[in-house]
Amino acid sequence: MARDTGAAGAAAGASAGAGAGRDVAHASLVPSLDDSQIPDAALSVHDQVREYYGRILAGSDDLKTNATCCTTDAPPRYVRDVMPLIADEVMERFYGCGSPIPPALEGCTVVDLGCGVGRDVYVLSKLVGPEGRVIGVDMTASQLEVARRHQAEMAERFGFAESNVEFRQGYIEDLAELGIADGSVDLVVSNCVINLTPFKEQVLREVYRVLKPGGELYFSDVFCDRRMPDELRDDPVLRGECLGGAIYLEDFRRMMARIGWPSWLCTVVDDIHVSDLALETKLGFTGFTSRTVRAIKAAGLEDRHENWGQTARYLGTIPEMPRYFDLTDEIRLIKGRDVAISGNMAEMLAQSRYGRHFDIRPRGAHRGAFDFARAQDAVEARRGKKAVDGEYLDAALARIGAPSFAERVDAPSVLTAPEGNAVLQANITYACNLACRHCYLECSPRSDQMMSRATMEALLDAYDAGGFTTLDVTGGSPELHPDFPWFLAEAARRVRARGGKLIVRTNLTLLDQPEYAHYLDDYAAAGAVITGSLPYYDSSAADAQRGRGVFERAVRVIRQLNERGYGVAGARTAGAGDGATGGEERATLTLDLVYNVSGPFLPPPQDLLADLYHEELARREGIAFDGLFAFNNWPLGRFAHDLLDAGLFDDYLRLLVDNFNALAVQRMMCRDQVNVDVDGRLYDCEVNHVLELPIQLPADPADPEGPTRDATVADLARGPLPARALRTNPVCYSCAAGFGSSCGGSLVHEREA
Repeated sequence: MARDTGAAGAAAGASAGAGAGRDVAHASLVPSLDDSQIPDAALSVHDQVREYYGRILAGSDDLKTNATCCTTDAPPRYVRDVMPLIADEVMERFYGCGSPIPPALEGCTVVDLGCGVGRDVYVLSKLVGPEGRVIGVDMTASQLEVARRHQAEMAERFGFAESNVEFRQGYIEDLAELGIADGSVDLVVSNCVINLTPFKEQVLREVYRVLKPGGELYFSDVFCDRRMPDELRDDPVLRGECLGGAIYLEDFRRMMARIGWPSWLCTVVDDIHVSDLALETKLGFTGFTSRTVRAIKAAGLEDRHENWGQTARYLGTIPEMPRYFDLTDEIRLIKGRDVAISGNMAEMLAQSRYGRHFDIRPRGAHRGAFDFARAQDAVEARRGKKAVDGEYLDAALARIGAPSFAERVDAPSVLTAPEGNAVLQANITYACNLACRHCYLECSPRSDQMMSRATMEALLDAYDAGGFTTLDVTGGSPELHPDFPWFLAEAARRVRARGGKLIVRTNLTLLDQPEYAHYLDDYAAAGAVITGSLPYYDSSAADAQRGRGVFERAVRVIRQLNERGYGVAGARTAGAGDGATGGEERATLTLDLVYNVSGPFLPPPQDLLADLYHEELARREGIAFDGLFAFNNWPLGRFAHDLLDAGLFDDYLRLLVDNFNALAVQRMMCRDQVNVDVDGRLYDCEVNHVLELPIQLPADPADPEGPTRDATVADLARGPLPARALRTNPVCYSCAAGFGSSCGGSLVHEREA
């Protein structure tokens, strides 16, 4: 093919910059083509192309579109650095639509399809070095004549003892005829040439044949967004301008799959604009893009990019690109940073000459179709570089087209907490002996966040003065707080004095350790209601969510609690564990269990779950309990990371929004509780800890409309809080979805739904 197509050279790059800011969406009003500029329609396709580039075009200024000089980006630096060494005549006869010259070419054998006057061949010659080899293929003798007469000159300019390039005249559809053997080539490049041949699939089959395993096809060409009618494809000027032979993207995908490339990548995508009024009128609504395609001859590729949780870390060892490597037009692999890649991308990198320059994470569990933005969010979240915070949640809500929670409720009175509340909930530590996948607070053995003794004393004073009936103690694992024995005894004394209720939330497993086993008796002596987490009634499901051996340890502790009177005489009424009377035989010592879903779905009806738990735990383990609480999961913390990792964050948020239950809103726990964080600040709920949304009070009580400050336990020690507007956020949809969710389980029961 009589073309030298590629990224715009130094001159083309400069002209693109000079034209920045012009309106390129409309054709320039230039005269239509005269007869001298139109190839003879009676000629063959090959001869029409040969005539267009050999006789009609004297240079790139004669082109009628930017299809062959359309790149908006300058070629990479390692290409630009070579261009000043290229002979002027070669540069002047250059036409191109991209920059199909990848890095890491030292010692490679390269074939340039449609090399024309050889600009890209000579750039490649310098990059492969004296140990490499470059073969330029073109069908036009006049173009190759220009290329060959600079062969010795270019070798001398590059400092080579002899030329490492050769030019072969022939057709790119038949590389075998030109003596290029099977599996003998590391890289094939092409610069806006494949569109010119009517035998595109044959060209690509030849490329696949000559490439070594792990070899690369890297080419720039023109693509269109629909199949064009024959009269446009047969137009000799449109063909010469690379538009008539433009490749419909979906047909290209199917063609590549038939050949053996089920998957490939685009490294550059640019729009093409027509600069001739007559051509623009002919083309109508057809849209064109210039694309640079990277296809690696790799085994084991799937027909779509799938997410297997893999990342690639660039080592920075490609000399031309010490800081980053552009894998696609969307994915830049930065040195030393884990970047999400699909399974196919991992195989392409690993099997190619690029493989030694990357650390690639092995394939994990399948996460569905690969979406780079979502997959990279998961990587950043795992590295602690991206937080699922209020801003991220608001953006996710906008992505799925959902209103804010306050807008959805549209009832300010419902989202108002009255003066005085019944429940005071206290997070006294984030330390925990487990690191459960559903934990939105991200409690773990590594956490050292604990409430001070002074704040704990103020908390107990606040319980007395704030008008509360229930004190709900949680964490983390409350038992890990060094002052918990004192706090438990003092809390029990004050709760009894008020005729209230003391709840302690525990994961149960810590009580299986000898140094913490005394709390079994301490809880009984305090009359505390125990709320224990048991995500399922068998070991396989429970351990998968919370860790190996968790179920067995929890069951041992429940059995010991039963021996002390916990849960053994309680009524079997679902949801009765909220402290309300569940029957005449209600146990004095209450043991409630908690079910957490393990994935991005809502729990089944709480009463049905309770019946199933009672039956299965009694039959399998011989243990008993009172109520069962079914919790929705909040899209924060580790559960949010798992959602991101699975590519399901937006889907889960949409599930919550789609299952909004107005009845659950009226019963949300934030309407009748105050939550205290480890630092003594007050919140409407635990979720607002994570989102940094503390309760606000007027900085000056005399100016209720003026500036505000964060509320603390010191405010509660002076009496109940005034009525306040609740601080809502997208996570509130979790509390209001399906049967609703609170620290006391479902808010709506099946008989009400």
